[in-house]
Parts: sequence; structure tokens; C-alpha cells
Amino acid sequence: MKGWQKGAAAAAAAAGVLGGAAVLGFRRAVLRRDRTEEEWDRKIYRSAYGACHDEIVADIQWFFEKKPEEVSIRSRDGLRLRGYYLEAPEAKGCVLLFHGFRSKGVMDFAMVLPELYQNGYSMLVVDQRAHGRSEGKYIGYGILERYDCQQWAFYMDAKTGGRVPLILEGMSMGAATVMMAAELPMPKSVRGIVADCGYNSAWAEVRHCIHKWYRLPAFPVLHLTDLLCRTVAGYSLRDATAAESLANSTLPVLFIHGTGDDFVPASMTEENYAAAAGEKRQVLVEGAVHAASYLKDRERCKKALLDFLETYAKL
Repeated sequence: MKGWQKGAAAAAAAAGVLGGAAVLGFRRAVLRRDRTEEEWDRKIYRSAYGACHDEIVADIQWFFEKKPEEVSIRSRDGLRLRGYYLEAPEAKGCVLLFHGFRSKGVMDFAMVLPELYQNGYSMLVVDQRAHGRSEGKYIGYGILERYDCQQWAFYMDAKTGGRVPLILEGMSMGAATVMMAAELPMPKSVRGIVADCGYNSAWAEVRHCIHKWYRLPAFPVLHLTDLLCRTVAGYSLRDATAAESLANSTLPVLFIHGTGDDFVPASMTEENYAAAAGEKRQVLVEGAVHAASYLKDRERCKKALLDFLETYAKL
């Protein structure tokens, strides 16, 4: 084989590897995948939540024993989105909870649910699109979900007659969802945002994961993945960022992040914090891994959350 032929073959092989990585990345990052209850239980054991497995299961059971109302809305692109609404007696406010990537709200917020209820806050636990009982084939990294968040806020405003202050709270991708929604028109009853370990942009987060998972360069894998997002899922990873949305919003924000997070680096929250134009508070939990700040330093995080609610969940 001649030299140019060897070079062409090597280039074709490299292109095939990078193209395959982009397709694999798209499937892993964007396409819906539902888990069985057994798989969810194993996920708890394998994650940072493992040490609190029994407590999480008990708190989830507590939530459903309260018989939350099953509610739903229709997204602007026609998907039926579902959630659970649990109303607290003489509620002081309502917290809308948005879970993380390939997760579910009753697991991500399990240990927070009883505390919110006992402190007088109702809660809406959302199944984000392409997760749980909600429809959808593609995960949108907050770019698509920000409009769902907006619609949930208007739904809850109408449900409570505009008489109950609303707080938007998210974990990981859910945090990106509520932050990206911050600049959208919202009902006056939306009074603040709680963002736990959220990334600054989908583009930056997928780039980080491409390196973390595959040890591959961002170019051209990230660009090919984005091309698939645009042509198949109907959005670009660059269509919105949390930092830009927060810069265009005056909503107060509580940021929470663990410094040991290697899935969404804490530096992303620091960038979001710097960009936020409204009143803001930040809690960095030393050594906490992804989505585990509440587990690592429960009293500090609980106090920060309740103080934030007491301050801003007012009409």
C-alpha cells in the first residue's frame, strides 16, 4: 500500500472512531432510557446515596403514603408532562422540584421532602421530559426543559390562585433547568431559585463528560454530537446557558455545590454565582461529590435552604 493510501486509511479509521464516539455520546447523553425499580434501587446503592439507602427508601415511602395528587401539563411541543403535588397544611409556599439527568425527583430530593412539608411548604415533584411518567424521547439539558419549567410555574400559579409564593429548585440538570428558565417570563408568585450542583452550559458539561468518559478531545466529537442534537433532537447544546439567563434575571438564587464533584465541577457554580444579577447566596460543601452536599453536611444545607425560603418565599 502506498503512503497516501495508508494515510487515507488512517484518516478514515480515525473519522470512524470519532464519528462512532459522537453517536455513542448522543445515545448515552440524549436518548431516553427508562429503568426498572430494581435498577433504581441498585443505582442508589452504587451512588453517593448508598450510605443513606434505607433513609431514602423510607422518605420516598413517606411521600407516597401522603397520597400526593398526580398532576400533568402539556408542553409547548405537545408532550404530556407529569408530576406529583403534595399540599402542606396552611402552606407558606410551594417548592417546584426538578430532578437531574436520568434521575427522578422522589429520589434526588427524598430527604428534603419531609423537611419541606414539616416546615410548611407544599411541593411539586416533576418528572422532566424523557424521564419517569412524562413523555419525550430526547433529554434537553435544560435547553428544552426551561420552557417546561415555565409552564409548570404558570400551572402552579393558577392552581394556587396566585396566592402562594413559588420557589424553583433543581438538582444537577434540574438546576440547569431552573437557572435557564430564570430569564423567561414568569408569574409574579415565582420568588426565587435554588440551584444544587448545576452546570453553566450544556456545551461545557457535555465537553467535560466527553473527556471524563472517553478521554477524547472535544473537537470534533462535541461538534458532531451537537450536530446530532440539532438534526435529530431539534436543539443545539449552545442554545442557552445558565450563566447568561441568570445575568438577565433579578430572581434571588441559592447556589449549593460540593467541592469534590467531578461530574459537574464546582467551578461551574462559581461561574453561575458570579453571573447572577439578583440577590444570591452560595454554599460550597467541602469534599461533597455530585448531588451529595445535603448528605455530606445536612445541617448546613438544611439551614441554608430554610433560611432562603423564609427570606424569599413571600408575596
